[in-house]
Amino acid sequence: MTAMLNLNACQFGSTNVNNDNTGPNIWENPSVTGLNRLQPHSRNVRAMSIAYKKHLHGETKKVPIDTTINPCICLDSSSLDLQQSSPILTSKKGWQFRLFANPNCIPQNYILPLEQVGEEEKLTIWCEQSTQVPSNWTLIPSHKYRNQPLTATTNEEVEHNCSCNIHDPPRYTNVQMPFYTLYPHVPEKNPTGVYRLEFTLTKRGVWLGSNDNNRRRVILHLGGVESCHFIYLNGKFVGMSKDSKLPSEYDVTSMIRCDDTDDGDNAMPSSCNMNENNTLVIIATKYSDASFLEQQDHWRGMGGIHRSIFVYSIFREAFVEDVFCKANLILQPTSSSTTTTTTDDCDDGDVFLSRCTGRIDVQARIGRGWDERVEGRNIYYNEQIPYTIKRHHHQLGGDDDRDDVVFEYKMLFQVYDPDNLPLFDEGLDVSAAEANPLIKDVHQRFNLLSFSAVIPGYVRAWSDESPTLYRLEATLVQQERGKNVAEDTVVVDSFSTTIGFRSVEIQNRQLLINGQPVLIKGVNRHDHSPTGGKAVTLDEIRQDLMLMKEYNFNAIRTSHYPNDIYLYDLADELGLYVVDEANIECHGHYDFICREHSFSAAMLDRVQRMVIRDQNHPSIIGWSLGNEAGFASNHTMLYGWIKGYDSSRFVQYEGAHRPAWGQDPHNYERKGMGTDIICPMYPSIEEITEWAEEIAPRIHETRPFIMCEYAHAMGNSSGSLADYWKVIKDKKGLQGGFIWDFVDQGLLEKDADGNEYFAYGGDYEETPHDANFNINGMIGPDRKPHPAMIEFKKIAQPVAFSFMLHADKNDVTICVTNQRYFSSLDDLQWKWALKMHGFILEEGTSSFPKLMKPKTTESVTTSALKNAFERLSVGTEEVHLDIGVFRVGRTTRIKSVSELGKYPEVASEQFAICTRRKGNAIHFLPETFHHGPTKQNLFKDDKLSLSSNSCRALLSKQSTSFEYVIDSKTLIFGIRPNLFRASTDNDAVKQNGDQLNDSSKPLGNWLRMGLDCVCLDEVVTTGSPTSIISTANIYGQPTRQSYLGIALAEKLISSMGEEERHTKVHLGSLKQTINIDAFGALDVEMQFELNESLTDLPRVGIELTVPSELNETMFFADGPHENYSDRSNSSHAGVYEGCVSDSSTYVVPQEQGNRMNMRWIVLAESNGRGRLQVPKFDEDVKSTFLGAISGRQGVLIASTSDQMPQFAVSRHTDASLFSARHVNELKDDQDRIFVRIDAAQRGLGSGSCGPQTLEQYKVNGGRYTISFCIKSFGYMPVK
Repeated sequence: MTAMLNLNACQFGSTNVNNDNTGPNIWENPSVTGLNRLQPHSRNVRAMSIAYKKHLHGETKKVPIDTTINPCICLDSSSLDLQQSSPILTSKKGWQFRLFANPNCIPQNYILPLEQVGEEEKLTIWCEQSTQVPSNWTLIPSHKYRNQPLTATTNEEVEHNCSCNIHDPPRYTNVQMPFYTLYPHVPEKNPTGVYRLEFTLTKRGVWLGSNDNNRRRVILHLGGVESCHFIYLNGKFVGMSKDSKLPSEYDVTSMIRCDDTDDGDNAMPSSCNMNENNTLVIIATKYSDASFLEQQDHWRGMGGIHRSIFVYSIFREAFVEDVFCKANLILQPTSSSTTTTTTDDCDDGDVFLSRCTGRIDVQARIGRGWDERVEGRNIYYNEQIPYTIKRHHHQLGGDDDRDDVVFEYKMLFQVYDPDNLPLFDEGLDVSAAEANPLIKDVHQRFNLLSFSAVIPGYVRAWSDESPTLYRLEATLVQQERGKNVAEDTVVVDSFSTTIGFRSVEIQNRQLLINGQPVLIKGVNRHDHSPTGGKAVTLDEIRQDLMLMKEYNFNAIRTSHYPNDIYLYDLADELGLYVVDEANIECHGHYDFICREHSFSAAMLDRVQRMVIRDQNHPSIIGWSLGNEAGFASNHTMLYGWIKGYDSSRFVQYEGAHRPAWGQDPHNYERKGMGTDIICPMYPSIEEITEWAEEIAPRIHETRPFIMCEYAHAMGNSSGSLADYWKVIKDKKGLQGGFIWDFVDQGLLEKDADGNEYFAYGGDYEETPHDANFNINGMIGPDRKPHPAMIEFKKIAQPVAFSFMLHADKNDVTICVTNQRYFSSLDDLQWKWALKMHGFILEEGTSSFPKLMKPKTTESVTTSALKNAFERLSVGTEEVHLDIGVFRVGRTTRIKSVSELGKYPEVASEQFAICTRRKGNAIHFLPETFHHGPTKQNLFKDDKLSLSSNSCRALLSKQSTSFEYVIDSKTLIFGIRPNLFRASTDNDAVKQNGDQLNDSSKPLGNWLRMGLDCVCLDEVVTTGSPTSIISTANIYGQPTRQSYLGIALAEKLISSMGEEERHTKVHLGSLKQTINIDAFGALDVEMQFELNESLTDLPRVGIELTVPSELNETMFFADGPHENYSDRSNSSHAGVYEGCVSDSSTYVVPQEQGNRMNMRWIVLAESNGRGRLQVPKFDEDVKSTFLGAISGRQGVLIASTSDQMPQFAVSRHTDASLFSARHVNELKDDQDRIFVRIDAAQRGLGSGSCGPQTLEQYKVNGGRYTISFCIKSFGYMPVK
């Protein structure tokens, strides 16, 4: 019988399988957070590794990372592949993996090296296939899918087929736990993964030292393992840890084996077997007591090693354990709220601050190996005590009769500027501080060191606009007492960290960064990869942060856990403020764990290790105690520790604003310790206005209001962003917030036909789950930005414009406002475009005023634009002025408009010079497209038919739907009233049946009224030779449509009685008027009279059906991207081209593709000569338009009323979009394209988690009119 491994034995320092368990399982004991784990530190281990240097290959790094003192190797699968040609570390098999049902069924032999395992057991106990590290085992096909066949059919299945057939899929839950066991216990079915790596480590002298005394120590670093892990090396227990999102380190010096190959004179002792490999085994349980502290709204229990693993070596008896450097920016007092400057104060016109000095406050620790016993005093009297170690001579390989040797250790410091030039002439030797007037407040207590030093001269500040980085280097030197310093000093360790000089203060309801009340234009970010789950690559992290900068975000909240250290490195480099959040969320146990004494140590452990790891990053301006974990004594303990350790940053926690018990609405008058920021989630605009205008002044609040979460971006969402920011910019104390959240957490899958889609909760047959509530990002899982990103980019742009056209129209004034806080606009350049009827008439480029100060406004002039206005004939034409701003760099100037457009756009604006006149667009089509005017006729048969110039409108007597035909070609198949939209997630999450009767979610009411299937009854039609008039009553038909698998719709059907399901609901009436002119054009007017009792409708409009070959579009409307009534700030009127939407913008199919203020739209057939494109302006608007459609056939639909409608073009009906759970379920209609034209459509809001659509963007009963004209082009009539 195979002996089983007893993981509980490790807490007794044993691997004995027979060791009886006398207490709780170690993975169910919250008082145990780790065993044999080293102290946290801020040394950037990733930056020491070869793999990291390879990742940065080709990028500009002025300060190369030195790894000669402390070698470091990455043990990730990709890095092992890179290192196969290197003799330092080799592994023939790479990482191997097997999954077990629970922690108690792992064979003892799994932790042993192969030489300790019998031959027969070798064939049966281990999986020979490799796996990737980092990765999540829940994404391995044999675990992800239920009943995965054991017979491999794909390469991926071959790779993992013998891992064992345990169904352990990804699980997504929001508030609820993914299991039903109460804390601290977890299910007995607790999938446990075992990772195994056999490797050979060479160059013993590099890793362990050059003699028998092993004067170096080897450290194993695990970046992140979910959720509780145990480590064994060569059959010996190394250590264990919890906390999935922070690194853990272990001293493996006494266990690791080093081959002496290629090590020269550093011969390995004969007692070591040079042929023995190292066997590293990491055991990870899916669940532990730590799972109750990690209840974040994301994929839960993904399982496994999801961040990088390293092994590195440092000096053993003394090393730099840690350095905490506060790089303080000392602002000079000014008499005004805006800092003043001269040209000499600026760095190439980039930074506007008064001359600033800098000071570093340093706390450093000298560490030693855990087994290094040192003699010394255990009492001191307020005195400086140097760090010394007495070594017996035999320990150094010498004669035992010689005197003991005393080594003195001291740390030397230097700061390097961005050009890698030292700021101190001779560095900082704190032991000689009395000789250096720059060094202040020195305290040395053996291995602890604290001091301050003033930076000579001036420093450049770090900010999001100008992320200037310096480098602090701490060098630990060893000297034998009594020896000459210059000749006998030995460098034993070096610690390097980037720093940035900046200040963070809170005063008078303002968060001040470098003295300025910077608006926080932030976003929450989860770790997510569509293919790797929680194993996010460095490239994906960089892509995320580059997108944030591109779209004008300036801050990140690391929701809801510390991120990989690489994110903070990038934030330092790119300029992004960070609120670093502890890995603590207890949403399902909101009032419990914050009061549990048994969890207090674990909570403090998580906060301490986060703060210490990340303490030197200038990008981090604040710490967060976690998310949605209640608020009680455990939190005040965390707050107190952080404020005592690091007073240079703020601390925030949303729960401190809630009532003492429960997650009821925020209580902004609650005082006490817990948060330095008023940081609620999802307050309404009304709520934040009330706080700024009434509550804060009344209670004398001094803290700023920065929302930790707002504008829930689930699906087609983020309505009213501009409304939020109008108030934020206008009211004192409101200082922005963090949108929820950045990326949709969909996992890439393929269906049986090979069509890709993104999976979410419930797609892996897991229960319980919360459906698609984790699909709530500003970008898709594939990192494609949603249209809401463009809206935010416009709101957060760094420059604003105003415009004035003087009365004589011979002069124009444009004023520009620099909305930055620290920088000029010298790195930007702008272009202008004068548009007539949406077509670009003239365009040009211009520059901003040189060294324009922040928060100032200046007028700008350009002769080319002035001349263009002088040539402009302003009359009935619709004229716009468009402005775009591009980042080109401070030394580049672009004159070409097309060349400037290749640079990143950071801002845009549009001004309406002359507004639209009714009905211009239809006259662009000349009469020559037909033979000339002819007489109109009315024919009465089974259908009414209006005819003119080979064009006919055919209308059924029993319906208002009509066809539009030219000769035998049907261009309009039909028209119907449309009062429904494929619900957005804010209308209600259609896969959540519990939202059917939620009064804040209108979808249930829409379906109950039958808006998804309206019909016309009591139709009355009359006609004349030129027109047909129809009237009818509109009825909704509840439950007529079937939506299989849509939980909310299914629940509605089950809740309605038979009679109710078959009773039509009267909604109002419709009057339709059709006129045909002498050239065959149709004028259509649709007048709706909807019952006044109807409230919060999805839309009021029509749906036209056209042939599928009319698949290219050109339109004059607000664009180019989709927009809605409450998300249109970034859209500009113009003529744009496009193709019919494939409805794949969002992970869950829903309403999309809308454009406001439609003037006209062209739908054309492809002609084989390329796509329909917006042309350059010709001699006039008419010839320009005709040039665009020349040689093509199609139809023009143009608005003929002053009230411009909205429109969308799709290959799918609203019903088909609503019935689909994923985009792969959508089947394009092969025969038809659907054109939706609306008099009104409900706004978007953010009601999936937050305020619903504002009243001014809702659609209620009343009168609505849509007037438009239909005209064909390119079809020559048959003679």
